[in-house]
Parts: sequence; structure tokens; C-alpha cells
Amino acid sequence: MNTSLILKSEQELKKDRIKVKNFLSHASKLSFWSSHFDKNNYKFDYKNFRWENFNQIPLSSKKDFISIGLAQRLSDTKNIVRSNTYRFMLKPTAGTSRETGPVLFLKNADVLVNKSYNQIYKTLILFQPRAISLRYVLSDVARSINSKNHIQSLVLNPFRFKSEGVEAVKEFNGDSIITFPACIGYMTSNFRRANELFHSVKRVWLSGDFLSVKELDLTKSKFKNVNVDIDYITTEVDTIGVYCKFLRSQFGPNTYHPNKDKVIELIDIDENGQGEIVVTKMEPIQMSFIRYRTGDVGRWQELKCKCGESGVIFLEGRKNMDIIKGLGVLITRAEIERVILMVEKEIDEWRGEVREVERNGTLLGELTLLIKPNQSLNPRKIENLKKTFGENLLLTPKKTLSQLSAEKKFMPLKIKIVKQFEEASKKVLLRKILD
Repeated sequence: MNTSLILKSEQELKKDRIKVKNFLSHASKLSFWSSHFDKNNYKFDYKNFRWENFNQIPLSSKKDFISIGLAQRLSDTKNIVRSNTYRFMLKPTAGTSRETGPVLFLKNADVLVNKSYNQIYKTLILFQPRAISLRYVLSDVARSINSKNHIQSLVLNPFRFKSEGVEAVKEFNGDSIITFPACIGYMTSNFRRANELFHSVKRVWLSGDFLSVKELDLTKSKFKNVNVDIDYITTEVDTIGVYCKFLRSQFGPNTYHPNKDKVIELIDIDENGQGEIVVTKMEPIQMSFIRYRTGDVGRWQELKCKCGESGVIFLEGRKNMDIIKGLGVLITRAEIERVILMVEKEIDEWRGEVREVERNGTLLGELTLLIKPNQSLNPRKIENLKKTFGENLLLTPKKTLSQLSAEKKFMPLKIKIVKQFEEASKKVLLRKILD
């Protein structure tokens, strides 16, 4: 079985070979990528480059950006940053697994490439992290300068939004919202009359995370006659997957056509056709990414879409799912394992499933722990396990699962006892349920 795949048709591979070949030739001379190639004993051979040897180019990850350092990246980009300073920012990206901590990236502020974004003029930006909010504001500044239109932004933290902000939102009268799925889910769940609060909104633009069917359905129910778009974007390499209404209607959310401006691969493909998504971003060359491991897992299917594109990426989840973002909470494998140490004599093996549950028009997060016990557990011991996890498992820096459940902001913990887990080549302990 082939364990890697470039997500391009034969015609696209033939068309793009010279373009990619020239890009690699120039990129390999940059300070950052030269250091990366030297570290991995790799030398790009322009004369003999073929797609067949593309997978010989060393992979890169957050760990490489930490080890090589930001200074060399800044050295490569100084000319383009100097010429358009307002378009760039330094942005921390959180570590997505136990292997890496936060990484500081130089980011281009122009993040959205979909043509419909150009029809947005008054944007409500609903994000918790300030750096992401700032990036979208800078993107609006860039659009305003380039198009010479009067473009406005209002930034709100959805998890700290209170009734005092209602009048500000009404007065702003925004035509669109840009946010994460979890943020819009939190807003629509906590403000029952969200459709009235955001009555002027014509488009909801989602990015940066997985979209569950329940989140999509609730968003549509609260925002009547509003276009809901989601492109597959990572903060490091920008747009990877392009939204298509035909894919959405046939397969649901989290299905995309690959971005033609990038080389997208699946590596380490398993028996289910799932592999890690790897991206090569070529423009601007000074801020390029070469065979960058996104940490996302996808599946590829060849098909002819009604829109004319070929092939679809099914976004399946995060590699190992060490961190899952919920509705105002963060569920981490490391935190679950910290609590498991308190009851390790009872547990032989475990898995975790995170989902959204609808209750009376409100979405709540729910964690289910599937546990293979060391010995038979009676109902009393199971309740003791629930109590231990509920009172000790932190879902925010200061609040436990039990506290959030008492505040009706999270569902009570569910525990299921299993006799045996299925054998799999990739053991994923924590995963998000998207249906």
C-alpha cells in the first residue's frame, strides 16, 4: 500500500512540475530552508527533480521552526516586510501536541482568498485570541487600502460578551461575522435572540477549526437566510481547502477541494485511507513552507464534482487529538492523563470522545471516557471515577468539569466501560465526534 499521496491530478502534476521545481530551487537558497536542508543532509537537485522524488524532501514541523529560530525567517523576509509593513505580524501559534509548545510565526495578514470575502464591508470579528483578531483587522486594512473602499471591523471576545455590548453590536450594524465554529456556537447558545442581535448579518464566515453537524445546523437555525461559509484554514499556511456548496450538500461539513496554489499531500496513510495532511506553500517565497506537517488528519477521494473540480479532502481530525477546542473550553490529553494518575490502579486503558450536544436550542460540550478497567467495576466505583474526574479535570485554567456542569456550561461526564479496544495501527486516545 502506498503510504503517501500528492493530491493533484496527473494533468495538474504535469502542469505544475516546472513551477514547483523553480520554487524549490530558489527556496533552498533562503537562510531558513538552507539550514533545514543542511540539518537533514538534503541537497536539492534541480536537474533531476521529478514528482517521484518529491517525498525525499525533508518534512518540516513546528519543532523545526523552534530549533532553527525566528531570526533566520525574519532575515529572509526583511525586504517584503519593509515594503508593506502593515500586512505582517508576529503571531504565536499554540503547540498542538505534547511534542511542541507555542511557536512564534511571522504571518501575512491577507488570510482569506475566497472572492465572496471581497463583498464584506462591516465585519464583526468574534475571536478569543487577540493575535487572530488582529490578523483579521490587518487583513481588512489591507483590503481597504487596495480596494479604496471604507471597510470597518468590530472585534468582540465571544466568551466575555455581556449584555452591555448589545447596543454596540446593534449600532455597528455589521454585514458579516468572521469567527471559529466554537465561538459562533457559544454566542448562539448563550444569546437566545442572536438572530435579532445580528439581524443585519448576511454572511457567517467560519475558519480555523472543525465544524460539527450540530454546530452548522444550530448556526443556520439562528441565522435565517444567511450564507454560512467555511474554508479549511490553518494559521500557519493559510487556506488549504476551498469551500464548495456541492460538496457540502453531498458530504456535509469538513469536506473541501484542495487549494490549487499549494502542494498538498497525505503521508503515513493507514488502512482506512487516513493520513496526515502536509502542505507546501510557495508564495510569497520568503514566507514559504516546504512539506509542512499540519498535524491534521484527512482522507482523499477521487471524484468529479458538479463545480468542475476533481477530488475531495475529508478532514477527519487532529493527529493524536492531543488538544480539542470546545465551546469555551480546552480538553487535553495531558490533563486527562494527569487525573488518570489519581486512579491508575482502576484503569488499564482509555479513550476519550468529545462532542457537542443540543439541549433546548443550546449547544453544550460533552466528554465521554471509554475505560477498560483493570478489574470489574461495580456501579459505586464507576460513580467514584466520575466524581474524581469531574472534580479534578480542568477544562479552563480555573474551572473543572463539575463546576462548568453545575453552571450548565458543559454536560456531566459520561463513562462507558469496554472490554477491549479495537486494534489499530494508529492509537488515537482523544478524538472529536463531528456528526
